Amino acid sequence: MNYIITSVFACIMCMAGNNIHNNTYINVPVQEIETAMKNHVDLWYPSIIDTEDGGYYTQFDHKWEKMDAQPKMLVTQARGLWTAAKAAQVIKNNHKLIEAANHGYTFITENMWDTENGGFKLHHDKENEKYKLIYGNAFAIFALAEYAKINPSEEVFEWLHKSFDWLENNAYDPEYGGYFNLILNEELKAEFPNNIDDVMQFGWGHPFWKDQNTSIHLMEAFTTLYQVMPEPKVRKRLEELMVLIRDTMTSPKGTLKLFFEADWTPINHSDSSRTFILENSFFDHVSFGHDIETAYLIIDASQTLYGKIDEKTLKIAKQLTDHTLENGFAHDYYGVYDRGYYFNNRGKPEIIDRKKSWWSQFEAWHTLAIMATLFPEEPVYETAFIKLWNYIENELCDKINGGYFEFGIDETPGAITRPKAHNWKSNYHDGRAIMLVYLYSQNNLPYILQ
Repeated sequence: MNYIITSVFACIMCMAGNNIHNNTYINVPVQEIETAMKNHVDLWYPSIIDTEDGGYYTQFDHKWEKMDAQPKMLVTQARGLWTAAKAAQVIKNNHKLIEAANHGYTFITENMWDTENGGFKLHHDKENEKYKLIYGNAFAIFALAEYAKINPSEEVFEWLHKSFDWLENNAYDPEYGGYFNLILNEELKAEFPNNIDDVMQFGWGHPFWKDQNTSIHLMEAFTTLYQVMPEPKVRKRLEELMVLIRDTMTSPKGTLKLFFEADWTPINHSDSSRTFILENSFFDHVSFGHDIETAYLIIDASQTLYGKIDEKTLKIAKQLTDHTLENGFAHDYYGVYDRGYYFNNRGKPEIIDRKKSWWSQFEAWHTLAIMATLFPEEPVYETAFIKLWNYIENELCDKINGGYFEFGIDETPGAITRPKAHNWKSNYHDGRAIMLVYLYSQNNLPYILQ
């Protein structure tokens, strides 16, 4: 089946961007945001629903034609479920979205759970995987918790309890707190550390390390889980993670370190050669997109825990946002770069990866909406919000085939012919940003200052 998007849906943002409306949110027409949201949903659902094998299709080329290979990875399936469940709450009485969410829930629970050892498998089509990825399990809990908001059945809550308890028993570190990301099977554990090179080739770091990306998304999952299942054990872990991320993982500069030893000693290559730093930057760099995304995530966690944003959390969230604004944005706020590094502890980080990922732009845009509303006396947030919206429209939006390029074409012109969807590019980052900003425009910001 061909999924080419017609010129009517040529661009989620761009189509609405040429209209002028009096009703604005942070000086962006609300109608543009609403149209963006509805078109985003129509672009993905029901196109990604696999009615033959279950779950969601994951691979579409640059023209939005479904590709032959359709691997089903836990993170992508969970993100498809979360987005459908969230959209079903925002766009009322849309049975297509409820059905899409039901479809994703059935696939994840019937096909992605390891019935022998527990935990969600990373890949549906790979037999006898030798490890569990906690990052993926975090997204499964995140999606199931959001789904519980539209289907609060006993069965769904049984899955939430089972998933959370497995995580506690297998990934939580009772000595230093937090969670390990890579859980090896018994065979790999028995061979460790002689097999460390093989384990590192999985691409998720050392099995005894902890990492920022897993931690922030576990916090994200527990925030949503606590909203539907406000039990003491969930609250305890959510609060612990928020404090760890805010007070331990965030550096005085206002940026997050990426990887840590079990005792939370950060992996730091700053004393190494420039060549070594660049060759191993995956483990140690400034990730501008994650930093500004985390600003939102700790605000949301604090609001969920305390009914308001506590003073310290707001301070750190502002630091994460301000550091990204001052160091991670291109000139005149025209997009957010991927990576930077503080070589020789210089005053400003050097940009070491100029790509502008679609997800970073949307996470930054959403956080800027929050900051512009919380700090109206500081116009930098409103200015950046408006200009980043323009960047998304001009450099990410595909005006011919629809959807968003994976990278801004000002820095990565080849993104025009890259796939529009794959295992690591789904509808969650952009979908969440558009839906939440739309909700803010309708109901005011749902955050309360202490």
